[in-house]
Amino acid sequence: MGEALIHEAERRLAGLGCIKINLQIVASNSTVLGFYRKCGYEVEERISMSKLLSKV
Repeated sequence: MGEALIHEAERRLAGLGCIKINLQIVASNSTVLGFYRKCGYEVEERISMSKLLSKV
């Protein structure tokens, strides 16, 4: 069911003109990493940065 939902979301986004989907996954979540790879997603080397404003 998960794959069907992903493919439908991709189809709808493509219909709206979306050309690329980017996902952010916690590195330790190997289960979801495998799921998205099975759906055709690939790992791209990126740096993701954030800042909690409550720490300022």
